[in-house]
Amino acid sequence: MNKLLYSTPMSLEGFTVVQNVASQATGTNLAMRVAGKRNMIQLGDILYLKSAKNYTIFKLKDGREIISSKTLRIFEEELLEISNFVRPHRSYIINLEFVDDLYFNCRGGEVLIHDQKIFISRRKAAEFRRSYRRYLRTTGQNVSSTIKLKTTIRVS
Repeated sequence: MNKLLYSTPMSLEGFTVVQNVASQATGTNLAMRVAGKRNMIQLGDILYLKSAKNYTIFKLKDGREIISSKTLRIFEEELLEISNFVRPHRSYIINLEFVDDLYFNCRGGEVLIHDQKIFISRRKAAEFRRSYRRYLRTTGQNVSSTIKLKTTIRVS
């Protein structure tokens, strides 16, 4: 009991430094281990993440693919807090910044990112639209004209 009363004093400076480093890492970069080395990936470079069973494949805008041994669900918890990442399908998380085209139909829809077609599931289509509109508003783009230009409804 006396040990608790007479614990060693700690400086608050260490805590603020750790908090600053943590906020920088989650704000613009994503830390991950690849082949035993710690890598920092800039969030603005990520086009999408693809699930491959117990692995996640990162597709970057420079064409590189990085494979991580973590599942997509682990990255989902980290990335979906950031407003421009959304999960349109159980196998993908996409960066809304790189959406080239959208198609909605009775089965959900499709997103085109750098010539890669990614399906939007039926049950996530409404949530995807809300997230995309929220993203357009935060970037200052006109929501109605952008949605009309990018969205075509095809009857299948």
